[in-house]
Amino acid sequence: MIQISIATNQQSSVSVFPLLDGSKLTSSGESIKSDSVVANFLAAGEHQGKYGAMRSVYLNDGRAMFVGTGETSKLNLHKLRTLAAKVGAKLNKNNVEQADIYLTELEITNASLADKVQAIAEGLWLGLYTFDTYQTQEKEAKTELASINIIVDGNVSEAKQALMAAQAIASGTIFARDLGNHPGNICTPEYLGDQAEALLHPKLKTTVLDKAAIEKAGFTALLAVNQGSDIEPRFIVMEYNGANNDDAPIALVGKGLTFDAGGISIKPAGQMDEMKFDMCGSAAVLGIFKAVTEMNLPINLLGVIPSTENLLGGSAYKPGDIITSYKGITIEILNTDAEGRVILSDALAYAAEQKPAEIIDFATLTGACVIALGGQATGLMGTSDDIKQGLITSGQKTHDRVWEMPMFEEYQEQIKSKIADIKNTGGREAGTITAACFLSRFVDDIPWAHLDIAGTAWNMKGTDISPVGGATGASVRLIVDYLRNKIEINPTVS
Repeated sequence: MIQISIATNQQSSVSVFPLLDGSKLTSSGESIKSDSVVANFLAAGEHQGKYGAMRSVYLNDGRAMFVGTGETSKLNLHKLRTLAAKVGAKLNKNNVEQADIYLTELEITNASLADKVQAIAEGLWLGLYTFDTYQTQEKEAKTELASINIIVDGNVSEAKQALMAAQAIASGTIFARDLGNHPGNICTPEYLGDQAEALLHPKLKTTVLDKAAIEKAGFTALLAVNQGSDIEPRFIVMEYNGANNDDAPIALVGKGLTFDAGGISIKPAGQMDEMKFDMCGSAAVLGIFKAVTEMNLPINLLGVIPSTENLLGGSAYKPGDIITSYKGITIEILNTDAEGRVILSDALAYAAEQKPAEIIDFATLTGACVIALGGQATGLMGTSDDIKQGLITSGQKTHDRVWEMPMFEEYQEQIKSKIADIKNTGGREAGTITAACFLSRFVDDIPWAHLDIAGTAWNMKGTDISPVGGATGASVRLIVDYLRNKIEINPTVS
C-alpha cells in the first residue's frame, strides 16, 4: 500500500533519504546528520550521490537508506520515477515491511508537488511489477512490503489526488504488461475479448463480435488474415461516455495480433516467440481504458480492437491475393507478414464511420521503425498537427516518448497497385512511413495519428521501468496524460 504522509507522522522502520551529488543532503537528511553513523557514512564519501546508488545505515531507532540522485541539474520527472522504482525494488528485495520516502524534497525544474508525487508513486508501483503466473516452484518465504509512505511537506490534498492518478495509470500499465506477457496459447482473440468485457464501469459499454458477427458486419480484411488460424477472430468495440453525450469521442484503435508467424511469408525461427507481443497495440488500448475508467475522466472514448492470429495453413491468405476491405478498398497482398495494417484497415474504417473527434491507433507495425528509432521512442505519423504536437508534449512529460516521421504525398506512390487499389507493402524503403500511408486511406478526413510501437512495446530501452523485462505497457502513460491535457484545454467535455 502506498500512501501520503507528513514528516511528523513517520513511524516506519526504514526511512529513505535523497543523497545529492557531492554527498549533500536535503532537509530531512540534514535532521539526522548529527548521528555518528550518518556522519561517518557521509565522511567516507562512498558513492557521493551517484545516481541510483543505495546504501543503508543502522541508527538507534531504525534504519536510514540513502539513495543517490546524481547531478541535481539533470534531474527530471522520469529520473525521479525511475529512482523510485529502484528504491521500491530494493526495499522489496531486502524484506522491508514499511518505509518512509522523502524523495519529494528533490527540486525539479517546472515540477509541482503533484507532479513529483505522481512520478514517485508510478515508479514504485511499476518497479514492484512481477510476472510469475506460470512459475510453479514454491517461492522463498519473505516479508511483504506492506506499506510505503511518500512524505510530503505541503498540500496533502493535492498530493493525494496525484497518488490516485498514479495508481490508476500504473494499474492500466500493469494490465497492458500482463496482457502482453501472457503466451499466445493463453492470450487468444477470445481472451482479449473476455478481458475487455471484464472492465466494468457504469459509463462503459463493450461489444465483442465473434466470427459469425464479424462476417455479418463485413470486416473482410480481418477475416482474410484469420484464414490460416483455427482460432476464431474477435472485433472489440468499447464506448466510454464520461462527458456530454453530444461530444464526439476520441477513437483509440489497437492492433490485436495475438500471435504472428508471418503467414505464408513466414518469419525466421529466431525470436519468433516474441510475436506474442504483436498484440501490444490492443493491450495499450485496454490499459488506457482501465486507467481512464479508474480515474473516471470526463471524456468520451471509442476503443476498437481487431484481433486474430496470423498463421500458416491450407486456407491461409497468400501473396498475390486481392482482398476487399470493409471500406471497399481493394488490397493486393504482396507479403502476408504485413498483416497488421490489413486488419487495422477494417478497424480504422469502422472507427471513422462513427465520426469521432480524432483517431489515434497503436500498432507493433514495422521492423523498420525499430531500425530507425530502436527502443527509445515510438514512431509518430499522421494528418493532424494538433494531435501530433499534443502527443510530443505528453511524451516529453511522461518519458513515453514519440518521434515524428514525415508523410510526404510522394510516399503514397509506393503503395499504389497495378491490379488493385493499393498493395499492402511499399517495399524496403521508408517501410514505416508507407505502412502509415496505407492506414491513412481508411480514416477519411478525421484528424488522425498513428503510433508505431514496434520498438517500444517490449524490452524498451531508456523509457521502461520493469524489473522483469517483457511487455512495457507503452503508450498508456503517454495517452492518459494526452487525454488529461485535452480535458484541461477543452473544459466543455466535463
